[in-house]
Amino acid sequence: MITEEISTFLRGLTFFAKLDEGTLNAFVKSGRLCKYSKKRNIFMQGDEADRLFVVLSGWVKLFRETVEGEEAVVALFTRGDVFGEAAIFGNAGYPFSAEAAEETRILEIPSPTLREQALANHEVMARIMNSMSREMRNLQMENEHLALMSAPQRVGCLILQLSSGMIGKGGTFSFPYDKSLAASRLGMQAETFSRALTQLKPVGVTVQGSEVTVDKFSTLVEYCCNHCSSLPGECSGSRGEDCERAATCPGKKLIKIGKPD
Repeated sequence: MITEEISTFLRGLTFFAKLDEGTLNAFVKSGRLCKYSKKRNIFMQGDEADRLFVVLSGWVKLFRETVEGEEAVVALFTRGDVFGEAAIFGNAGYPFSAEAAEETRILEIPSPTLREQALANHEVMARIMNSMSREMRNLQMENEHLALMSAPQRVGCLILQLSSGMIGKGGTFSFPYDKSLAASRLGMQAETFSRALTQLKPVGVTVQGSEVTVDKFSTLVEYCCNHCSSLPGECSGSRGEDCERAATCPGKKLIKIGKPD
């Protein structure tokens, strides 16, 4: 059952914020709550795009796979993220496969409801297009990082993104998913990822098991973000209190992980 708590949560997300009550209620009433255990498939590449997904908790991996079974991780989504926008188009297929990277709860909105509301309210279609455009920008930024940033800088950028909900000048948090998955997401071998973590020690990053400690976020921001062309509002990793470019950044997660100093 979809609770009032979930309805309130949706109202706080960019995709659903300030939609009229009729449109929001249509999404809530047609939505289905689903739970996925770790490594369970949600859909496969080429499957009919029949649902839009809103992550309520956990992590979802989007990936593509070659004939030889090689896997390329193209995105990781967590609480508050929306994906599966292809559901707005009739007879479309998902361009990626999706799998629960950890135990995950998802609100799934059927494509007929999505298309019906988009026809009745053009703001819904505008938000779909904005969401797709944002994902395209993210892919372009990742290509830039591959060209301009070293492996430790790219790992540092990921750490800033994962800790973006923390309060304080530094802190400790637990990696929310397998480090091997993080390596795949950055297009690295696991060994390269481990070496890069070790190379971040001079800028105040230490790792013990799954726990990551950042002595001072501003030091890590300086180390990573000087090699990135992100503008204000484009990056969920830069920290507003430490990076002028991120002063108006809306990308910080509403969740808090770890134990801030």
